[in-house]
Amino acid sequence: MWVIKWMLSAAIILFVLGFAVQNNELAQQVSLIFLKGKWETKPLPIWLVVYASFAIGVLFWLIVSIFQVFQLKSQIRQIRKENKSLRQELDGLRNLSIDEDLTISDTALLASPNQEKA
Repeated sequence: MWVIKWMLSAAIILFVLGFAVQNNELAQQVSLIFLKGKWETKPLPIWLVVYASFAIGVLFWLIVSIFQVFQLKSQIRQIRKENKSLRQELDGLRNLSIDEDLTISDTALLASPNQEKA
């Protein structure tokens, strides 16, 4: 499966590079203006601006995804810890003898309904 993934990635990269090379000669030039004209770039090919914007978007997505993965791993760790404590409590209740839990008041309550039937 990983071979198909790498082959698909290589095909996409070759397509993007081919597109960029073919449009390099006829590309329109654009200038980017930031902060209301306080900073302006020299004229750049439009394909370069598009690819740079895409790369910045991918990096932003990567950073957000990393934080989400850490958050989800933290939640998984917390849920596993709670699950472990609940399993220990359940195992303790399963191993508890019925006779150990009865007290004098409980035996009186159990005996009283039987006496009424007699």
